[in-house]
Amino acid sequence: LLSASGGASAAAGGGLHDPNALAMFVADNPFFAETLLQLAMVLLYVNDRARGNDLLRRCLFVYETALPGSVLPGGDECAGEVLVDVDESCNSGLFSCLFRIMQTSGMAGCHAQALATGRFLLSLDPARDPAGCLPILDYYALASRRPSAVGSGEEADPGARFVVDLVECGRVGVHHRDPLTDRHHACDLVGMPNWAYSYALALYRLSAAGGDDGPTRERADDALVSALTRFPRSLPRILEGNKVDVSGRSFRSDWPAVVGRFAGDGAGAEETAPGVEERVARASGEHLEGIFVRRCHKLWAEEDVSHWMYTCAVRAAEEADARGGGGGGEGGDAAAPAALRPEYSPALARYASCDPSEYEDSFRTFPPEAIALDPNLVAPAVRVGDGRRGRFLRNNARGQRAGAGMPEERDVVDALRGAL
Repeated sequence: LLSASGGASAAAGGGLHDPNALAMFVADNPFFAETLLQLAMVLLYVNDRARGNDLLRRCLFVYETALPGSVLPGGDECAGEVLVDVDESCNSGLFSCLFRIMQTSGMAGCHAQALATGRFLLSLDPARDPAGCLPILDYYALASRRPSAVGSGEEADPGARFVVDLVECGRVGVHHRDPLTDRHHACDLVGMPNWAYSYALALYRLSAAGGDDGPTRERADDALVSALTRFPRSLPRILEGNKVDVSGRSFRSDWPAVVGRFAGDGAGAEETAPGVEERVARASGEHLEGIFVRRCHKLWAEEDVSHWMYTCAVRAAEEADARGGGGGGEGGDAAAPAALRPEYSPALARYASCDPSEYEDSFRTFPPEAIALDPNLVAPAVRVGDGRRGRFLRNNARGQRAGAGMPEERDVVDALRGAL
């Protein structure tokens, strides 16, 4: 069984909030996808990653056998674009399972596998992105870079090429319908802070790799200046994450004269208070910026990338002054130019409820004694085959020892005979 509404409710009513009861249920029903995913996450949160990943793969196998061939990668191309509706109860578990596969692959350092899983997950519903993979997919693409052998014919950085192609195709964006006003908001991928910066970095990498059909350095500069102008507050946080000294000066960079322009909110004292929609957009944008900086700041740690970021920051500040967006500070002090003002789209509210812990590089595990899993119950749940344990006959018509909570001896013998 993939899942069944009656079976799931009966399982929940049978006490499967208890992890030991959940393990017993999985041992008796080794191909029930919903409980497989639940038990896999329990094992991952107690740092039993090997067996948790085994159950995740089994859960994915169950969904793979049930999906039509046109949905799977490399399926029937004549069927055209095939989407999957997450609102159907039997489909929601597929999105959760794929997201966990992508998440655990990234945690293990298998960024190429995480990228492949995320691309497939996004292709199932690219307009809505119900699993929330866009806040992290660009990181997996850029982190999957590997040095290619000379003359191998392989592309130097396929992840960067994927980021550039996905942004420039224009087929994927962010959509959000406000539940209060029923207004639809939309923006392109570079309207998200992480994709704006990752698009610029991908262009920079491809321009550095060379090639006649590759992007030029000017395109990379323009993309980074645009990202710094729209999301200026990410710059100080990236520098802080990489422990860049922004208080000292050198012949190559003068961070103290620049970084202050990107630290404030850029709001003037005479401006009116923002509306509800603007406040929600701002909070959602800052939420996504936090996820982006915590996960992607190491991609900007290379010395040449840091210097490139400095030159583009100087240019962004100069262009803001030329437009009049970086006028004087309070009291008209021309020597203290104001900070650049961030621009957040209301469509970013789509990811306002994303949990930042889901995008970290490790699980926040619990000590094993906090959950008290019985290893004698977990082992049969993980093992599949003829040696799988028989069903526990609990509260049956044959009767049990009063208050003991254990089956009668003849029931155990019958169960062992059934297993053999």
